Amino acid sequence: MPNLLANETSPYLKQHAENPVQWHPWGKDALELARTSDKPIFLSVGYSACHWCHVMAHECFENPEIAQLMNQHFINIKVDREERPDLDQIYQPVAQILTRGGGWPLSVFLTPDLKPFYGGTYFPPDDRYGRPGFPKVLLALVKSYEQDRAKLNERAEKMAEAVRGIEDEWVPPVGESPGLSMNTLVMSARNLLNHVDWQNGGLGGAPKFPNTSALTFLWRMSLAKSDEIGAEDRKLFREAVLLSLEKIRRGGIFDQIGGGFHRYAVDATWSIPHFEKMLYDNALLLKLLGEVLATDSALTSDEKMLFLSGIEKTVTYLKREMLAPNRLFYSAQDADSVPAATPGAHAEEGAFFGWTMNEVDAALTVDEATIFKTVYGVTEAGNFENGQNVFFLSKIATKDELVILGRAEKKLFLARENRPKPALDDKFLNSWNALMISGLAWASLAFEMHEKTDAAIECKTLALAAYQKLIDLRQADGRVLATGQLNGYLDDYSFLAQSALDLARVYPEQADHLFKTSQDLALQVLKRFDASPHVGFFFTAKDHEQLIHRPKSLFDQAIPSGNGVTFGLMSLFKSNDPAEPFLKLDRDLPRLSAQLEANAYGMSEILSAGLLELMGPITLKGPFGERSDLKFRADPFAFVIDGQGKVFQKCQNQTCQDLKLN
Repeated sequence: MPNLLANETSPYLKQHAENPVQWHPWGKDALELARTSDKPIFLSVGYSACHWCHVMAHECFENPEIAQLMNQHFINIKVDREERPDLDQIYQPVAQILTRGGGWPLSVFLTPDLKPFYGGTYFPPDDRYGRPGFPKVLLALVKSYEQDRAKLNERAEKMAEAVRGIEDEWVPPVGESPGLSMNTLVMSARNLLNHVDWQNGGLGGAPKFPNTSALTFLWRMSLAKSDEIGAEDRKLFREAVLLSLEKIRRGGIFDQIGGGFHRYAVDATWSIPHFEKMLYDNALLLKLLGEVLATDSALTSDEKMLFLSGIEKTVTYLKREMLAPNRLFYSAQDADSVPAATPGAHAEEGAFFGWTMNEVDAALTVDEATIFKTVYGVTEAGNFENGQNVFFLSKIATKDELVILGRAEKKLFLARENRPKPALDDKFLNSWNALMISGLAWASLAFEMHEKTDAAIECKTLALAAYQKLIDLRQADGRVLATGQLNGYLDDYSFLAQSALDLARVYPEQADHLFKTSQDLALQVLKRFDASPHVGFFFTAKDHEQLIHRPKSLFDQAIPSGNGVTFGLMSLFKSNDPAEPFLKLDRDLPRLSAQLEANAYGMSEILSAGLLELMGPITLKGPFGERSDLKFRADPFAFVIDGQGKVFQKCQNQTCQDLKLN
């Protein structure tokens, strides 16, 4: 018999509707039941494309004996972290504090008043991997809850205080900071360089994530026209980004056959990915690739070909797999799928993407297979499980090879389409769609810059259609929804406001309207999320559900910090129209200077906002439309605010000068 999740709209929650666990969705009914029954809450947070979430579900939540333990002693609540990132932000630190690591599935035990007393991530069904078996954990916690409640409540109170304390104000008061300077940004960028893997690209070792916010900051530092950025620093910033993008594009983290980027690589060389494909990763990498192609005239022919083809294949993937009939984009594709040779079996990670050498040979002619295996690193031993290969570009193909490779890739793609596909998370997230709008706008600029007119038009058309849909979903009072009927978070407002500005780069004739919409969204952020007198903005609106903590993250995660994006918006609107609301930036950014230098790895989006503040920003006024205006529209420090004027003007610090387009 289905449990209460059967009535939910989230694909992730529905995945658990047939579990023998008596799951509840998060809500008043479940929380009240915990209070009236005086039972602890088991909170399980995950998402549909999460591999280890599926593993724990198969091993524990589908196990009748374990489910009986859970049902007897706990109120079990299942949460889609993409619908309720606020709950994930509140309780994720519990796992981090207790296990020195976090992630998903997030497994946290709460008192009926929502204070956490124990937590972790994945628990196996019995002792393995150095982790205690889940039944053992359940029984130990039940014993503690029933026999030593006072001690457990004391532990829960301390844990709740620790969660709140993570985001306590650790910045000096106004007037007690040295202030933000270009030197701060240079030192921060140099600190980031210390993390660069100069052999394989990217930051740090395995597992390796794209870290697009950090790479974007380094790229913009390489472009910034400031005498305080030395030539050697500028060169290193540029090389770090280009090396990283080349290795990512050539690696197995990029789906060489079907296009699109997987979430991260499990190794240091980007060869083997964690196979889920998230909308946000593809959006952010599209934007960074587009920005690099649109702003650097010194790229080699190989770099141009590699990056442009990466964008082309990714856009093709998005249209094929992720674009909904309503013109918005779905959220994710799963890491797991059922192996083609064993229908009815449990889904396995990467089953859709791996190839044995025999499978490659069977699909291609001898000439095609020879060239394909050489270019894409295919061997009999393979580089993945059970002799399978995850394709990666082991060499750059010659012009003659490209023709043959095109045929081979098409044949392998069609053969792969006959396999069972990974599951699709078909919900629509406002914030992730807004990121995709920005990514497509920058991809359009890159195509336009490289005279791929049809591709440029296609990208900007997709971006505009998604943007118009999101704007249509705004409420009459200006509120933005996160998904369904859930009220928006900071990211939903700030990312949508940024997407309007990026869209103006490719639709300058609509720039005035787009700029005003963006400004209105920024004012909504100030109205609903302002954390004054403290620094920054809360993640949840002031009328959000009352929880044990109101999170406010200044740090980038897999997606940019909403605070960082908002600071960038404040910089633009303050310089264009210096109204009091936007002057919060002048109070907040200087207070963060010491932390920015010390935490450059995690605060790159705020660093980019600080760079924008110090560099300008520049605002551009029309007329637009000639090819000669491309270099202005592609300037990351400039924003198109009016495409209707008769004279082209470049404005900075409330001073405008007429410029002749040439």
